[in-house]
Amino acid sequence: MEHLSKIYDNDSLNLVIEQQVLGLLKRKIESLPKIADEFSEIRKAVWLASILAESDDEKHLKKVQDLAILLFLNNPDEIEILKIAYVLFSRIGNLAATGHLKTLISFYQKNETFGEDIILQHELITKRTENSILIDEKPYLLTDFQKNLFTNIHEQKYISISAPTSSGKSFILKKYIETELKIKEKYCVFYIVPSRALINQVSEELRIDLQNITIKNAFIEDEKDHEEKLIYVITPERAVKIINSEHGLILPDLIFIDEIQNVENEDGRGNLFEYVYEELSKVPEHTKIITAGPFISNSNEIFRELFDKESKVVNTDLSPVFQLRTIIKLEENSISLTLFAGNKVFHQIKEVIKIPKIEKTFNTNIGNGLAQIVAALSHKNDSNLIYSSRGDYAESWALKFAESVALDGDLEDELKDLIKYVRTDIHEEYFLLKCLKKRVAFHHSSLSEFVRKEIETLFEQGIITTLFCTSTLLEGVNLPADNLFVIKPEKNTEQLSDFEFGNLIGRAGRLKNTLYGTIFCVSKKNNVEWAENYYQADYLKEVRTSSSRALPEISTDELTKTSLEIESSKIRNLITSLRNKALRDDESIEKFFAKHKLAATVKSDMIRSVRSSVENVTIPYNVVKRNPTIDPILQDKLYKIVVQDLQSWVIHPNSNFNAPYRREIANNIEYSNQSFFWQFDSIISRLNEIFAMSKEIWVNDHISIASSGICINAMNWMQGNSIGDLISNRIKFYSEDERVKPENRIDASNPEHINRMIKEAIKINLKVVTFSLLKYLKLLVDILDEVLDENQKERYKMTLALPIQVELGSQEPIVLSLITQGIPRTVALKLFEIYKKTDEYKNEIKIFEWMRRQEIIPGLEPIYNKFLAKNNFLKQPNFL
Repeated sequence: MEHLSKIYDNDSLNLVIEQQVLGLLKRKIESLPKIADEFSEIRKAVWLASILAESDDEKHLKKVQDLAILLFLNNPDEIEILKIAYVLFSRIGNLAATGHLKTLISFYQKNETFGEDIILQHELITKRTENSILIDEKPYLLTDFQKNLFTNIHEQKYISISAPTSSGKSFILKKYIETELKIKEKYCVFYIVPSRALINQVSEELRIDLQNITIKNAFIEDEKDHEEKLIYVITPERAVKIINSEHGLILPDLIFIDEIQNVENEDGRGNLFEYVYEELSKVPEHTKIITAGPFISNSNEIFRELFDKESKVVNTDLSPVFQLRTIIKLEENSISLTLFAGNKVFHQIKEVIKIPKIEKTFNTNIGNGLAQIVAALSHKNDSNLIYSSRGDYAESWALKFAESVALDGDLEDELKDLIKYVRTDIHEEYFLLKCLKKRVAFHHSSLSEFVRKEIETLFEQGIITTLFCTSTLLEGVNLPADNLFVIKPEKNTEQLSDFEFGNLIGRAGRLKNTLYGTIFCVSKKNNVEWAENYYQADYLKEVRTSSSRALPEISTDELTKTSLEIESSKIRNLITSLRNKALRDDESIEKFFAKHKLAATVKSDMIRSVRSSVENVTIPYNVVKRNPTIDPILQDKLYKIVVQDLQSWVIHPNSNFNAPYRREIANNIEYSNQSFFWQFDSIISRLNEIFAMSKEIWVNDHISIASSGICINAMNWMQGNSIGDLISNRIKFYSEDERVKPENRIDASNPEHINRMIKEAIKINLKVVTFSLLKYLKLLVDILDEVLDENQKERYKMTLALPIQVELGSQEPIVLSLITQGIPRTVALKLFEIYKKTDEYKNEIKIFEWMRRQEIIPGLEPIYNKFLAKNNFLKQPNFL
C-alpha cells in the first residue's frame, strides 16, 4: 500500500489534475488563458492513475475518477482520450459514468471494436458484464457501489446504507422494488421520508416508473386496502396511524427509511422517529428493513439501537461525479477565484472577471450582486442553486436577482401554466410571479404544496434556471444543479455543521444529468477562511438519536414535572418518550437505559422517578401509544376531563348547525345547540387551555395566534377553501375588519403587506392547522374512540372524522381519497368539482376509473392535466 500512497501524492499526477481543473474552468469562463496540455505528462498521469485504480482506498479511487472525468470534460470528442477515460472508469467501478461518453459509444457502435489489446478488451467486457443489471428487459450500467447495494438488497434482510446524495442509492432501491413487483403476487412497501415535500417528490418518481401500482401518501382507517401491490410513501407522523391501526399493523415486505440521520432532530420529531422505528422492528421475520443517509460513520450502530438487529453495512464516501470547488473573492471592480483540488488550495486567479463596483453592489444588495456573478460564471443553459440561510433572504435575493436579469426568449408553456396558476389561485401580487417571469424562483418551507412541487419539476427540467433555496435541501429534497452558490453557511442563525455542508454541496452535479458540478463559496469582505475550512473538513459524522443526545443533560427532578414546566425542548421530548415507555407492560424503559452508559444507581433512580411520575395515569395505553409526542400526564388530564363530561367534547348536529353569528351570541347558547363553528371553537379553546398550543406555536414557529384564530383557519381549510381563498380572506380581515387593532391593520393595495399575508396564511396552514392543532385534535378523537360505544361512534362520526379532514383539508370523502393516493389537494378539489357533475358520479363509478377512461379531463386547467398525465392517473395516449 505504501507505493499507492506515493502515487497518490505524486507531483506529476497532481499537476495534470490541476491543469485539467483549470481547463474545465476555462470552458466556463472563456476569458481565461488556455492551459497548454503536455500529452506526455497526461500519458504518465494516466499510467499512474491506472495503478492507483487497484487501491481499495476510496480517497485513491476518487483521484483516479477525477482525472477520468476531467479528461472527458476537456476532450469530449477525442476518441483516444475517451478510451483512456473509459478504462479508468471501468477500473474504479464507475461504469455508470461511461454512459456520458456519447462520442465513444457512437464510435464503438460503428467500428465494433474498442482496441487491439485482447487482454484489455476482455477486462473491460468482463467488468461491463459484472456491473450490468437487466430490469424489465432494460439494461442498466452501475457503479461498484450500486451493484454491491443491488446484490445485498436481494441477499440481506437488514441493511444500513451510508452514501453521498449523488451516489444513486435511491435509484437502486427503486429498481429493486420494481423487480419485486414484477415477480411477486403480493407486495407492500413502507417508504418513509422525513418531510411532506419528499412525499410528493418520491411518489411522483415512483408513479412514473411503476404504472398500475397503487401509491398512497396517507392512511385512512376506514379505507380497506384491497390492492395486492401497494406502496406507502409517508412521513413518520403518518406511519403512526398505520402502526396503531385498529385492524392491526399492515404487514410490509419492505421498509425503507431515507435520511435516517433525522433521528437526531431535537424538536420532538427525533423522538417520534425513534418510536416509529422501534414499533416497526416488531414486523414479521420476512420483512426487509433498509435505512439510508449520507456520510454516516456508525450506520450499523444506529440501526442496532433503533431496531435491535444487526445490519449489513453498505457504504461509500465516493461520489460518482466531480465537483469543481471554488471561493469567490470580491475585489472593488472584479472577482478573483481560489481553486481547490485534493482538499487543498492549488491556484488563485486574480481579477478573473471585471465587474464594475461588484464589491459595493454585492455588499449593499446581494440579489443584484449575485445576478452579475452568476451571469459571469455560468453558461446560458446552466442550472443554478443559490443557498440562503432563511426563507425571507431567499425571497428578497430572488426578487433583486430577477430585476437584474434580462428575459431571454419566450417563456415555455409549462412556466406560463405555473404563472397563470399562481396569479389566479394564489394572488396576482405574489412576489413569486416577478421571479417566474425571469425563469427564477425561490424554494422554502412556506410555499404551498402544489407550487413547491411545480417549481421542483421545472427546475429539474431546466425551465427554471436559477433557484434560491433554504435548508429544505438538507432534508433530502432532490434538486441537483450545475452550479451551487453559498453566501452564508447557516441554517437560520446557526452555523452549518461539516456534515450539513457536505450534504448541501452534494446537490452540485448528479450522475444521471452530468459528470460534474461547481460550488462557488462567495466571501463577503474577503473572509475566505470559512470556505477553506468547509472544503477541507471531514463530512462523516456519528449519528446519535435525540434521546441519546438529551439523556446526559436530564436531571432527576425534571422527570417528575409535566412537559409544560420544562423549558428545554429536547429534555421535554425525552421525558415524554420515557413516560410512554414506562406505561407499557413490557420492560421498554429498562431496555432503553440498558443501551446507555450511566451508573447503575443513576439508572435506577431515573427509572424510579419516571415510573413514579405516571403512577396516577389512568388513560389506556392504547391511546398513549397513538400519540407518542404528547406528554402522557397531559394526555391523562384530557382523558379524565373527557370521561367526566363526554357530551362537551363531541360535535352535536342541530338546527343552528350552519348558522352564522358572533361570539357574544354564541356565549348565550348551550354548547350542544351551537353552530358547528362555535362547537369546534369551544373544543379548540379548551384544548389550548390544557396543552398551551398558542404558546407552543409561538416558541416553535414565532406565530402569534389565539385559539379563535386557529379555529377560523382550520374551518376554512377543512371546508375545501383554496390556498388563494385563505390568503384573500386573511387580507380582507386584516385590511377591513373592525376587530383588528390599528397597529396590526394592513393596506390591501401594498404589495409588501400582501406578500406578508401570503406567507403568514401558508405558514399558519402548515405549522398551526395541519401540525399543532392536528396533533391535539387527534389525541381527543383517539380518546373518544376508546370511550364511545358503537352507537355513539355512529352518532358522533363527524367528530371522529375531524383529524383526517384537518390533515388533508376537506370534508369530502372522495377528495380525501384522491389526496391519499398522491393527488395534491389543489388538484383534487378541482377534479371533484368536475366529477360530481358527470353521469359517472351519478352512477357511482369510482373517480379513479373515470379518470383512467380519459386522456384529458375537460374543464381542468392544463397544469393540472399535465400533472395527472405525468403521474399516470389518466389514460395513456395511443400513438400507433
